[in-house]
Amino acid sequence: MINVMNPEQIHETIPVDKLLFEVMKKKEAGLRLSQICVAYVNEKYELSYSFADDDTYQYSILRVVIEVFEQVPSICKIYPYAIFYENEMAELFDVNIEMIDVNYHGKFYRIEKEAPMLPPGALEKKEKAEEDEKKRIEEEKKAAIEAARKAEEEAKAAEEAKARAIAEAKAKALAAKAAAANAPANNNEGGQK
Repeated sequence: MINVMNPEQIHETIPVDKLLFEVMKKKEAGLRLSQICVAYVNEKYELSYSFADDDTYQYSILRVVIEVFEQVPSICKIYPYAIFYENEMAELFDVNIEMIDVNYHGKFYRIEKEAPMLPPGALEKKEKAEEDEKKRIEEEKKAAIEAARKAEEEAKAAEEAKARAIAEAKAKALAAKAAAANAPANNNEGGQK
């Protein structure tokens, strides 16, 4: 009789900032990267990284859901052959992959249409989302610069107030010292009359 091994697949959804860590754990466990695929769902990208254990036939999938303007780190430093999957995702779906070791820059396939696997209008929505994100970042940057400027002004005003308070305290101390020096003379004069 044939023994059929069919272990249950493991699915895990992770944030994009944990991707490299989780992929490294798969590599250290001796798992083989068997595929990376992308889907455009609800105006977001779902990236699925599939790993296989060739001894136990266990299949494990890491899923990352990102906004269309977000960048994804390349895993080719961990799995060198990932460059092919990553170039394919970048070219067919216009996924922003950071630091691919060998980046074909849209020349992986001989196709004329940009991001041909995206549904009609999706590329325009992505460009609009990227533009909106750039504006949001620019507004945050301006707000941070303004907050830093105000904090600097407040710090300068506080330093000036501190300097005035010190000067006033010194002036009062000198006046009190002068008054104290004159006080015995006034007491002596009053006593002799």
